[in-house]
Amino acid sequence: MVTLTTRTVPIELLGCWRRDWIRWANGSVDDSSHVIWLQTFSSMADLRVPADRGSASQRRSLRECTDDELLVLAGSESSSGVTIGEPRSGDDEWTAIATWQGSADSVDFQPVSAYPEPGLLRWNDDGSVMTEAAPSGAYVEQWRLLPESRTVIEHHVISTSPRESLYIAGAWAMYVRDRSVAHDSALPLLQRVRTAPRALAEQLVDCEFSVVERR
Repeated sequence: MVTLTTRTVPIELLGCWRRDWIRWANGSVDDSSHVIWLQTFSSMADLRVPADRGSASQRRSLRECTDDELLVLAGSESSSGVTIGEPRSGDDEWTAIATWQGSADSVDFQPVSAYPEPGLLRWNDDGSVMTEAAPSGAYVEQWRLLPESRTVIEHHVISTSPRESLYIAGAWAMYVRDRSVAHDSALPLLQRVRTAPRALAEQLVDCEFSVVERR
């Protein structure tokens, strides 16, 4: 197990953040999806679960899921990688700009990122609320810092084959494990799973992002 601690982000970004809402350019707002962003000194993990995805708690394995349930899982958008943050100065209202990139241990549930732009960041006075916006105006998000998520900040690489990591931010942790087969297509995962043989479809969605709170 390797621990990575090099800092590439503003200290204000460290910790575990829960999204309050996202507002798209067309004015629509999503304030019900479950979205968690855990940021260590350089690496991040991002869990995104739509509110209407439903529960698979009655399934003991992917083999027990229906074809429709596999398609729902194929729509997940979670990811991990490296955050690069740079401060902004002058009269600009945004405090920092962040970009995201892959690394030797990063995992992307989708082959193509739904958020390819950098993020413009600013914080409220006590640093507990963060606003992120796309430079193009495509979206604005509000994030809230979760309690007790800055006492310990660590990123542990558990395995490189398959890619497997543990991200820790105080009382919160996120476990990430990559799928065992390469998703080597430019097609959206949903489209690939819809046309794949059943056994391959199960392998393509067998990619885990789990979050836990210590109580």
